[in-house]
Amino acid sequence: MSFENTPLRKMDYSFPHYLNERKNSINSHMQGNGLPDYAYSEDYNLRKQLDAIPHLYEIGYNICSTYASRTIQELNMYALAVGPKQFPEIYEIGKECARRLGIAVPNIFIVDSPAINASTIATDDVEPVIMLNSALVERYTHGELQMIIGHECGHIHNKHGVYNTLSTLILNTAIAHAGGISGLLNSLVTSGAALALNHWSRAAEITCDRAGMICTDTVEDSYYALAKLLYGAMFHNPEINLDEIEKQLERQQQTIVRLEMLTSSHPSIASRIATQKIFGECDVFYSWRKDMKCSDLKLISKEKADALCAEKLKILKGGDSNG
Repeated sequence: MSFENTPLRKMDYSFPHYLNERKNSINSHMQGNGLPDYAYSEDYNLRKQLDAIPHLYEIGYNICSTYASRTIQELNMYALAVGPKQFPEIYEIGKECARRLGIAVPNIFIVDSPAINASTIATDDVEPVIMLNSALVERYTHGELQMIIGHECGHIHNKHGVYNTLSTLILNTAIAHAGGISGLLNSLVTSGAALALNHWSRAAEITCDRAGMICTDTVEDSYYALAKLLYGAMFHNPEINLDEIEKQLERQQQTIVRLEMLTSSHPSIASRIATQKIFGECDVFYSWRKDMKCSDLKLISKEKADALCAEKLKILKGGDSNG
């Protein structure tokens, strides 16, 4: 029997063909504004407003380029560089998240810290770096680490670098000891610009939570990874009631305390879980993760998902999505 004319014989298995198919697949998810299709619409809209603030990007770029380079040098002294022969399981997660989103594999460092946290530093001309605190690595499951590392890769994928790092420098209490730098930043950036950075940063976090979900084994991994930020993942307790956390959000939105979010760079964890559950029903998510689609799941559009998320993130009643 001859196989010369069978369909399999006509298929191209070459590596260049694979690369071309991969490129086309990634490009199919990019929008006209240069952002991936999963990005929260407010992320883009608010970034345009930041771009309109005179000299803000220029100031941020110059500060962040120096800060990023110095931080990489310090990490090489005080943190553990992850690689194929050093915490290879973490490296493989970073590699897979980068592959799925279509970005280069970032540098990953593990930092000795009891705080459950992760962060990213990136500018246009400095290699991106993801920092994972040791407490997070210790207490998170493989799937939850996919969410966290995927979230940080989302900052890189969406080109959040300059504004994200500038926001961190201004707002993160971790730099309180560097009074000189903090004072300089406060003099360079007006309070209005700081509020604008906060507003954008909260929207950017929703975008990156979506990137994290795209990188997870299950949608539940993304919910529980966020929930653990509420209680510190004590005793590795997996018995978290997500419905009860959503009730916390309802209580939060009914009190004046919600106004504190105006000065925060991140939405509340309860609201982030609520928006993740909405994205878990979005058609764009399943265009990235066709392998996770349930046949009986009724999907909503990206526009509908963004509108529902805006309601969960609303701080000022009758105002815009998050303040």
